[in-house]
Amino acid sequence: MRQSHEAVVLNTYRYLRLATIPLLLMLLIAVALESLRGEPCLLGSISAYYHTPARGAFIGGLFAVGACLIVYKGNDPLEDVLLDFSGFMAFVVALVPTTVDSSCGTKYPTQNLDLTAEAVRNNITTLLIATALAVAAKWWLVRRDRRRAQRTDELELPMQPDPQSAPAPNGTVLRWAQLASWVCLGILVIELGLFLFWPDTFKDVSHGVAAVTMVLGVIGVMVANALGLSRLEDGADRPEVRRWVIRYGTVAAVMVILLGATVVAHLAGVAQDYLVLILEVVVILTFLVFWGMQTAELWDYPTREDKVIEEGYTHSATKVIPFERFSPSDSASRGAPGP
Repeated sequence: MRQSHEAVVLNTYRYLRLATIPLLLMLLIAVALESLRGEPCLLGSISAYYHTPARGAFIGGLFAVGACLIVYKGNDPLEDVLLDFSGFMAFVVALVPTTVDSSCGTKYPTQNLDLTAEAVRNNITTLLIATALAVAAKWWLVRRDRRRAQRTDELELPMQPDPQSAPAPNGTVLRWAQLASWVCLGILVIELGLFLFWPDTFKDVSHGVAAVTMVLGVIGVMVANALGLSRLEDGADRPEVRRWVIRYGTVAAVMVILLGATVVAHLAGVAQDYLVLILEVVVILTFLVFWGMQTAELWDYPTREDKVIEEGYTHSATKVIPFERFSPSDSASRGAPGP
């Protein structure tokens, strides 16, 4: 029996969420293995492992995670903006190396960085061309759909919720999403300007800018998710929603406490050389916990909007049924193709 469209979409979301977790773990595993290889030694940041045998896992992991974040549809417009921005910045972090960390002494011989400028120029130019092609393709497809809608007076998209039943985006969220869009666009324009007119400065600073803003974007996604669920709890007054709010809030609180404790320890003279590394590990681990929780919460739904509609928090609509629950009779009743 062929899967219905609803089942295909649901399973695609499941695999996308699940895939992000091991891809993020690749970064930590690669760093751990390389640090323990031969003479045990830690570098000052995960990015510093670009110049070690862990380079392949570092670049591949960041590219794969970046693609997943861009493709993934956030629970609201603000999450969407932050996910897209963080995903794109992951590409920049992977393509523009940081400076060499020589804290491990003889474990890593002096490296020839003569080709670094040429590599950055080639890599970023490639990224810009590929991005332009992707944006142009999306623009063309959207225009095609709009022309089709004008001809037929109705644009029917699979899994498109009924406007009367779908929850309208929160006005505050839309304003924050617009603000975030302008801030992210401003950062990208500055980076592009540096690349075009001051390439040496771009080579020196763009990795740090991309890494910091990517992390801030990821933290913003977690905050936006928690706030969005809190607003849903106010309107729904359901114990299940309240439990998820508490869980997400706990993860956010733990992250803030750990980040604060790391900074305090650094100021007190503890782990002076590993501040950035510890902060990166804390953010990655808490984001992994957050992403795993979201995967569990939305396991039977493509997005939270579908969950809101199905659970009837504020609206009601046709239930999205996971593939495992389908039977031939379900297919016949829904008009789906039979075996």
